[in-house]
Amino acid sequence: MQNRHYSGNIAGAQIPKPSFSGTKWWFGLRLLYSAEELPYFFPPTRFASPFQTVTKSKKPAMNPTTRHTPSPQQRESFLMTKIPGATTALRFVVAVGLLAAAEPTYAQCPLSFASASNYAVGSFPRSVAVGDFNADGRPDLAIANFSSNNVSILLGIAPPNAGTFQPAVNYAVGTNPGSVAVADFNADGRPDLAVANRFSNNVSVLLGNANGTFQPAINYAVSGGPVSVAPGDFNADGRPDLAVANQFNNNVSILLRNIDGTFQPAVSYAVGSLPQLVAVGDFNADGRPDLAVANANSGNVSILLGNANGTFQAAVNYAAGISPRSLAVGNFNGDGRPDLAVPDYGSNTVSILMGNANGTFQAAVNYAVGSFPSSVTVGDFNADSRPDLAVANNISSNVSVLRGNANGTFQAAVNYAAGDGPYSVAVGDFNADGKPDLASVNNNSTNVSILLNTNTGFPPPGITQQPASQLVLAGQIAAIAVTADGFGNTLTYQWRKNGIAIANGGTISGADSPTLTFTPARLSDVASYDVLVTGSAACGVGPQLTTSATGILAVTGTNPCPADFNIDGELNPDDLADFIGAFFAGCG
Repeated sequence: MQNRHYSGNIAGAQIPKPSFSGTKWWFGLRLLYSAEELPYFFPPTRFASPFQTVTKSKKPAMNPTTRHTPSPQQRESFLMTKIPGATTALRFVVAVGLLAAAEPTYAQCPLSFASASNYAVGSFPRSVAVGDFNADGRPDLAIANFSSNNVSILLGIAPPNAGTFQPAVNYAVGTNPGSVAVADFNADGRPDLAVANRFSNNVSVLLGNANGTFQPAINYAVSGGPVSVAPGDFNADGRPDLAVANQFNNNVSILLRNIDGTFQPAVSYAVGSLPQLVAVGDFNADGRPDLAVANANSGNVSILLGNANGTFQAAVNYAAGISPRSLAVGNFNGDGRPDLAVPDYGSNTVSILMGNANGTFQAAVNYAVGSFPSSVTVGDFNADSRPDLAVANNISSNVSVLRGNANGTFQAAVNYAAGDGPYSVAVGDFNADGKPDLASVNNNSTNVSILLNTNTGFPPPGITQQPASQLVLAGQIAAIAVTADGFGNTLTYQWRKNGIAIANGGTISGADSPTLTFTPARLSDVASYDVLVTGSAACGVGPQLTTSATGILAVTGTNPCPADFNIDGELNPDDLADFIGAFFAGCG
């Protein structure tokens, strides 16, 4: 998508006119009421009435509307219209963009999730992480609750109830926790927690006990408004350090870990405007962890390449969509280089930025998801060995799953209902069936939704046209055909004569194809024919077999006898038996 962004004081603002190409355009308007509040968005809207009066006491409605294809006159009118009736205290950002061309459809393994099961947690949950906290081999959940100032721990239950969770146990942290991460900070082999607390300006570290409980939080100061935390070994000493995105000061704090499990004072690095999430990856293949930061107000991603000593180079920014709220790292096109997936809260898309070998990134390609996407994670949800995406959509209350193609593109989103207001999504095999499941925390319904992966691979092939019985003259070319649907899977064929597999050779060809051909047909070819249609082993499932109905090939001499010997209007095995008897009795 091509983006154009404009910003400034809103009162009497005149929006410049960009150059247009293409036909499908959208726009979004974002208003920031104060430095302490998150931006407020107009969703993508129609061009017929693009503006409305906005004051600090009256926020516009949050009802997304359908994208609209404007005429050139509408485009120009929109871009040159002043915004009426707003106070000078507001700031605005307007963006218009060209939607990416539709990607070709590729054969894909099926995708399926069960209906969500919900578990109560704390108030206004904002983040979820997965770890085995009680060392029983089953994944558990840690959830940061923004309004109740605690972290909920939900331990996974053993079979036969695998995939379910015990009631939440809560542990106090700082003020307004918005992010939780799992790592072993004190090298005791037990997972610990790090929690970013937005309004107490610190990070809480909770050391894990052997039984799945946690010690009281130890707090470490960072910069203003920490909203995201990610562990990584930034100075190559074998100990996990912390990177924290700070919303109010537009920077990232690095806390290097000491040998005793405590952390050194934070060192901060500038990023874009209103950072929302920080993630770790080796983007330039030098063996050192780098940082990627999603910046909501500046609509971009900051990349900070790591040095050997735990410091970082200055940020380089790459454009995403409107208000990126999260990001995830994955190798989407199989080139061995980490790429980025960035959900754009204000444009209802997820931006894909392909990584280059030198730590730079290509221009974003955008894919539509649900309304107001706030989180993304990566997993192979349909067992085709390609990374897929799961995106939590805050307003449409669902999770969009986008299946990945081999070339780094993605299929159209498939949506699965979650709770009210999904804000963060994570992956784990919760029921121990070898398939990645999803956990989505819902900030309005104060619970976590568990969506178990029910993918069973491709179904057996479907026969849409059975072999047809026929009567031909000896010496003529004859063919018996079948039409089968693999539902996206690769199919193989094996024709049989009277139940015995046949091979190509002599006058027979196509024994391993949809059409069996006789060049020419001979009297010895008279028989019943069927075909075994097999879908290849794929998507974590073995071969799937379907056997067709039987088709009869009857071959006559130069003066054929009637085919329907029993006069029932159909050619069937009874006719074949009568025909053979008549032939040897001298018919023809």
